Amino acid sequence: MPRGLSQILPPVIAALGQILMTACSGVSHQPGAARPPALIGAPELQIGAVRFLPTRNHAAGDDFYQFANNDWLEANTAPPDRVSTGAIEALAEDNDRRVRELIESLIASGGLKDPIEQKIADLYTSALDEDAIEARGISPLTPHLSRIRAISDRDELTRLMGVIGYNSPIGLAIGPGPEDPDHNAIWLSQAGLGLPHRGYYVTGDRAMADTQETYRKYIAHVLGLLGHDDAVTAAGRIFELEKAIAGAHSGEDLSLTAAELMRSMSLSELTAFAPAFRWDLFLQAAGLSGSDRFVVLNQTAVRDITGIIGSLPLDDWKLWLEFSFASDFADYLPRAFSAARFDFYARRMSGLSKAPPRWEFAVGVVNARLGEAIGQLYVRRHVPASYKQILTTMVSDIRSAFEARLQSNTWMDEQTRSAALQKLKALTALIAYPDNWSDYSSYQVYPDRLFENIYASYVDTWSRQAESIRAPVERKTWLTHAHAANAFYNPLSNSFVLPAGLLRRPFFQADTDPADNFGGIGALIGHEISHAFDDLGRQFDASGRSIDWWTRGSEDAFLALTQRLIEQYDGYCPLTDACVNGAATLGENIGDLAGLEIAYAAYRRFLGDKEAPLREGQTGDQRFFLSYARSFRELVQDETARRDLAMSGHAPGRYRVNGVVRNMDAWYKAFDVRPGDRLYLAPSERVVIW
Repeated sequence: MPRGLSQILPPVIAALGQILMTACSGVSHQPGAARPPALIGAPELQIGAVRFLPTRNHAAGDDFYQFANNDWLEANTAPPDRVSTGAIEALAEDNDRRVRELIESLIASGGLKDPIEQKIADLYTSALDEDAIEARGISPLTPHLSRIRAISDRDELTRLMGVIGYNSPIGLAIGPGPEDPDHNAIWLSQAGLGLPHRGYYVTGDRAMADTQETYRKYIAHVLGLLGHDDAVTAAGRIFELEKAIAGAHSGEDLSLTAAELMRSMSLSELTAFAPAFRWDLFLQAAGLSGSDRFVVLNQTAVRDITGIIGSLPLDDWKLWLEFSFASDFADYLPRAFSAARFDFYARRMSGLSKAPPRWEFAVGVVNARLGEAIGQLYVRRHVPASYKQILTTMVSDIRSAFEARLQSNTWMDEQTRSAALQKLKALTALIAYPDNWSDYSSYQVYPDRLFENIYASYVDTWSRQAESIRAPVERKTWLTHAHAANAFYNPLSNSFVLPAGLLRRPFFQADTDPADNFGGIGALIGHEISHAFDDLGRQFDASGRSIDWWTRGSEDAFLALTQRLIEQYDGYCPLTDACVNGAATLGENIGDLAGLEIAYAAYRRFLGDKEAPLREGQTGDQRFFLSYARSFRELVQDETARRDLAMSGHAPGRYRVNGVVRNMDAWYKAFDVRPGDRLYLAPSERVVIW
């Protein structure tokens, strides 16, 4: 997703990122500045269609991830047009193929009468029509470049930074307020970098220096395409400007509480906090005049960046806005732009050597801009109504299993336990697809104007979000489309979304072995529920307010347990010079561990007093754990793997499996794991939180 367009992302995701809102289905390689929007899906691997039996070359107790996935890992390689491939990526691509079939069947039918179907067809056609994009050249950019070049003073600069689509070093989004989640607030955060994070600008080693030089060359190339004569010098000025922004950015302070991360302010308090910036002009341009509810993340960064805006040369800011706008929209411009962006962000930064087919790009465009409309068609064709009922029952069963574990929890006192049970009861599950679908009637689409279609969508989406600042929060709003292969927990509404796009193998199959479903989709449901009680989710109450509902004794016990989990994951080193950051991945690690524990408890309750029958020589418990392990199989480009270790809130798939099962007593029994096996932990060393 272009970094200058943060306003149009789902509002809480845009503002909070991995601090609070987490995409949890196992996809750790989310779209961002280092991954062009075109890079979606995965190669045509029949993941889930073939049951890979455990290899005899690896013992379960030595490396359970390898034991469960060895045949698949040996049979596949990371494809050249993907940052990663695996179970979830293959599912995502298969969903994209289904979407392609839906769209192309609409187009083939001709004479479309339904306006939304016509918009889908026209948007897809505009994304496929590379000849039309080439023929139009940079003419779609011209009015935007003229607007940037006409800036004559700081006030005009400030206004343009508030307009949708133009870059800004201050991120802007709309979402529920942490102190009053029934009403929306304006969220402000640090932003504005073309490289993934501040370390890319301030670290002085040779690898970073090479990346910086390649980035400067990319900037110069884009400026050259825009007609700048001395593009190299101009690129150096832009890089130094971004370096100044990066210097103001705050690093991730893992010691901060949610309340410390999110500072609520009125407009007068915001103005006093950062007086160097014309907030009135910025907010007016964004359509947010009159608002008086703000939440500031990265507080020192936001304050310091406002000073930088006023101190750096105006002409440098204008150059930066020109480059950013062209780079952000490069995928919707002639090949010279899109190829340059691919070469830097995909090839250099992510390790790809080949772009995906054009139809995938076109499907990605439609998914991003008309996602709920496509989701409605997808559900109508591919999701039986019974699926929603099956999943609703599973959620109820897993919730009940979690309730039982809370009731029997030995380290939590009664006061905190009562509040935890209240939060669990209030947790809302948004399953399969929404009851009400989005209205795209105000969005106009043309079959031969891709750039305008994209920009119009940003404007339309942002205008609706800006209007929401004056309305009560709709707690059942979906933050992803129904056919997405992902899931989210939202602490500000105490809800999670489990889309229909996940209701397929390897996670779910209506008529399959219950062990497979509980180990797949069941573990994911447990994961999402557990996020309400992870290191950050626990800092919000049943209604989504940021409030401390823990007694000191229960909090100390929780922190002691999580510290042990942090230390375990700090010891996992997939590269010789880089290890997992146990503190940065703590929330996901808690979700993985607690989610599988809860799903297993629900599975055993489902079986009652009976044991599952043997299948292919495997017990039900073995199939449960193998199903879980197979959902995390992955192959990742080296560059992406290294970047993810520094940036991602998820541990690599191998450790999301091995790091979890070695803490579960039931896994030891299922696979006869004993002292001397590499994953063996003495019972006293195993961590059980929820």
